[in-house]
Amino acid sequence: MVFIHGGAFTSGSNSKILQNPEYLIRDDVVIVVINYRIGLLGFLSLDDPSLDVPGNAGFKDMVMVLKWVNENIKTFNGDPNNVTIFGQSAGAASVHLLMLSPAARGLFHKAIIQSGCAISVRARSIKHGHILSELLGTEENNGRKVLDVLKSMTVEEVHELQEKIPDPWHVSKIRPFGFVIENANQKGDPFLTEEPLELIRRGEYYKVPVLMGYNSREGIFIPTRYHNSSQELLADMELNVPFHLGLKKGSVASRKTAEKIFRFYFGDQDPTHADIDNFYKLLSDNFFIRDLFRSATLHAQHNSNPLYLYEMTLETSLNTFKAMSGVKHPGVSHGDELSYLFNLPIKSQIIPESVEDVGIRRFCRLWTNFAKYGNPNSPVDDKLLPVKWEPFTLEKKCYYEIGAEISSKQNPIDSRMKFWEEMYETI
Repeated sequence: MVFIHGGAFTSGSNSKILQNPEYLIRDDVVIVVINYRIGLLGFLSLDDPSLDVPGNAGFKDMVMVLKWVNENIKTFNGDPNNVTIFGQSAGAASVHLLMLSPAARGLFHKAIIQSGCAISVRARSIKHGHILSELLGTEENNGRKVLDVLKSMTVEEVHELQEKIPDPWHVSKIRPFGFVIENANQKGDPFLTEEPLELIRRGEYYKVPVLMGYNSREGIFIPTRYHNSSQELLADMELNVPFHLGLKKGSVASRKTAEKIFRFYFGDQDPTHADIDNFYKLLSDNFFIRDLFRSATLHAQHNSNPLYLYEMTLETSLNTFKAMSGVKHPGVSHGDELSYLFNLPIKSQIIPESVEDVGIRRFCRLWTNFAKYGNPNSPVDDKLLPVKWEPFTLEKKCYYEIGAEISSKQNPIDSRMKFWEEMYETI
């Protein structure tokens, strides 16, 4: 099992402090946790093809890692013919992109996608020439000059420059870090040469069994950690219009769409006194859940391999990301599932058979079953998993609710997803 960390493509590492595999390896799997270049070092993209900086370097690092795993994992008692890639947030988007990239084809056999995806508003990037020209004071559209200045800088200076690049938590603008579409005719091996959404729609991707899902209130951490961005989102509802709808900010269509979004989530409330749970739902859907659910629905049209969808509702003392945000409101934050897969450095003592202990063992059993068999259900009776996890199909949109108890349900957050489906159909 190869884990790809999150961190918005700007932070994170394979540190054992954050990804201690103690829990997972109890279920007899080999865990590989990787590093990849992040920030400008991993995702710098310049337009001039002669500069040979097309972008996606961080993703190409991941491909290189998977090649290494295929060549060497036998030495670590692993099986090169049974490789599962899994990742969270930006790592989940990376896993999804690896499914879409011809460069990674055949290097893995199953995919687990946690709270992120390739068509997410948080996954793609701008080209950097213009903004770096402004920050560095070089002449506009001179990518060579930008590159020369960057090459003269220390890593610390590059990081300081990176911190000056605006990256607000708005869905209305493309981020400065993530994937770009490369020219198919460029030299070397491009990672991605077509839009992810089009590849998925046409069924042109590496078809493997997929387990994917989200947490009940993914966006609950945003108002406390990114206070200014969240205040802006309430003050200017057009900032909640996803950029991939293709609507120009300030246009009649954009303003009408913003109004529809506001009325759906808040009704007739005043924005400054909006119901906080509805705000969390909007943040969760807009940044994470909508695009993941849309991906699942599109994959179900083409992939003959099973797809398993989950929603995490389990709340215990192990929900670290929510605790760090200081939020008391009910709901599971973005990142909270990681404490059940990796032994994070938190003070909670795990009492045998407690809800925390059962949660850890249940998550690990589901994930490792899927890695071993392509099916999260145990092949024999298992008291940890008394309820069968049914695959997600177009006919039966089944999902597995992972809470204090587990249950099999259909049509997750139905009205919210239908709202967005209709929104995309009418644009």
